[in-house]
Amino acid sequence: MISRIQPSEPNFKGARVNIFATADNHGNILRLPRLLKTLENNAKEIFPKVESPSTRNVFAIVGDWFINPSKKGFVTHPELSNGDLQNLALIRTIDSVRKVVKDLAVKNSGGDQSAFLSVIYTMGNHCLDAGTEFISNVMRKNQMTSLITNVNLDKSPKMQYLENTVDKVTKAIQYSIPDDKNPDLMHNILFLSATIPSMDFYNPGLCDGLEFYDNSNKKDANLTEEDIQGTINVIKEKVDAFKKQNPKGAVILLSHMGGRLSEMIQKNVPQINHILNGHDHKNVQSNVGKTSINSLGKDNEMVKALSFEFDDNGDFIKASMTPYFTETTLSDGLEKHPFQLFLNEFLEKDLEPLITVGELKSEADITEGNAKLPAIIKSVLEKYGLYDVKMQEQLMQNENFKNMIISEANALLEEQESVDKGITTLSYGNEIRYKNSYLMNYLTSAIKRTIRSTIDPEIFTVAIQSSIVRGSLEDGANNLSVMKVFDGVSEDLSNLKIGKVKGEELVGLVVENVLANLKAPTRNTIIHWSDVQVNRTLIEDIVKGKSQAKYSDAVRVRNPLTKEFEPIDLQEEYKMVIGEKFLVKDDIEWPGKIRDRFESLGKTYDQLFREYLESVNYKIHITPKTKEQRIL
Repeated sequence: MISRIQPSEPNFKGARVNIFATADNHGNILRLPRLLKTLENNAKEIFPKVESPSTRNVFAIVGDWFINPSKKGFVTHPELSNGDLQNLALIRTIDSVRKVVKDLAVKNSGGDQSAFLSVIYTMGNHCLDAGTEFISNVMRKNQMTSLITNVNLDKSPKMQYLENTVDKVTKAIQYSIPDDKNPDLMHNILFLSATIPSMDFYNPGLCDGLEFYDNSNKKDANLTEEDIQGTINVIKEKVDAFKKQNPKGAVILLSHMGGRLSEMIQKNVPQINHILNGHDHKNVQSNVGKTSINSLGKDNEMVKALSFEFDDNGDFIKASMTPYFTETTLSDGLEKHPFQLFLNEFLEKDLEPLITVGELKSEADITEGNAKLPAIIKSVLEKYGLYDVKMQEQLMQNENFKNMIISEANALLEEQESVDKGITTLSYGNEIRYKNSYLMNYLTSAIKRTIRSTIDPEIFTVAIQSSIVRGSLEDGANNLSVMKVFDGVSEDLSNLKIGKVKGEELVGLVVENVLANLKAPTRNTIIHWSDVQVNRTLIEDIVKGKSQAKYSDAVRVRNPLTKEFEPIDLQEEYKMVIGEKFLVKDDIEWPGKIRDRFESLGKTYDQLFREYLESVNYKIHITPKTKEQRIL
């Protein structure tokens, strides 16, 4: 259990480990200035005793710094890929953290004091979106230690070569920290890693020359303790060997496995002192046995600072953990932050406002507003002391005066809670993985319109797995924001396919997906469909025996004439578009039944959405259809 140690405790002497930890950044470079300013504003608390030779300072990156590295689309530097920019951002971030540590050490010591910073990185599944070659180059060139504990080197020639030739790529790393009083005493700490091994599920066919122990095609929620025995065994082997030589030493695991699997590792290797956990996108801290597990959130929304101490006797004491939420960082001076200035210059054209978002009100909203407007105009006139009706009518004949009064009345109308003010943001968040989403409604409809107008007018529905969407759309959004929208799937696996299914097969696809989603709502993500309404709640009730309805009752389709949702015809054929990555899956039943009927469109979601935006001059209009309840 993490408990706070009081700085004034008289017997504190030994040594300290400060860890600044982040995970699942997913290439969100625009939030890095805020992350770094959060560090700078709280550096003294994040790196206590930074200047002491008995302090080891660590910057830990627990996977998924990168996402979809091979994707291109920048305007300022069209020759660059996501990976190029994300790696440049990583290098500059490491340099920035090092500068904070050094500056704080100089300030604390009152002189030229150098404080050492160790940077430790482990791979996440999205770091491998561009395959082995990309991530190998990152680990080979960058000034950081890359941990590959659960990589099976016998089946990974490229990683084996790196480990043999690059001292920064290793199965585990041990640090020895000198005691602050006893020159003969060294305090030892071991860092290990664990990367989610399901590369056949996340990036099938892309990881040539790299294989993890327990590589499988299973979803996270379906992995069992038996499925990760190879990972558990290699971690246990390393920990046992370390503890044999250093019985009082400490072990910290960087785990990009998610909390559930990290707990399985802890159960089998209870000598681990702390697990820094990524992949589950949560902000939770738990204690299992004598091990603390800290999940690190996502998308640069937060970082965690951990301080551990060794006491006089060489025993490791778990000390404190503090989360820092970057959104709460004071923005004063943020626009002049060195990292922000770099982004402004390097991505000048990509940061220019591109998108406008406005709501097309429904007829009911317009009727309601029109009905209220005369009374509001009257109240505005009376505010100016104009109570006489004839005087009001006379003044309102003057165009300038009339426009001024109506403008003020419309502003008052918008402020009234009873009138819809209009939506200017299509939000992205974890909730799109299991519930209705205006953003997903808009994206599925937009891509369907593009396909109908440029490829096949008979297309009925477009399906999008919510896990491949990684960004919102808001008024004033720039090109980087547009590039983030479909950033959750590798370019090599993002091709779309078109084919026909019968109604009963569409029901099968929908229900199989919802059943998996009910098991793990944020990990087994739901599919959103244009012109299809899915009653997730009813399917759950059927599973629990609370409803005698049939699964087909939970799937309704839009009538092309009435535009209303109605019961699905099980024998009707529906032409649909879905991602190739879904159709190649072998761990679920329905893709294998239909994949042979589908052919390539030669397009991706990203390409088709960009075509749509260009066709509407990047002006997004949110309609009543966007606000439909397509997932109930």
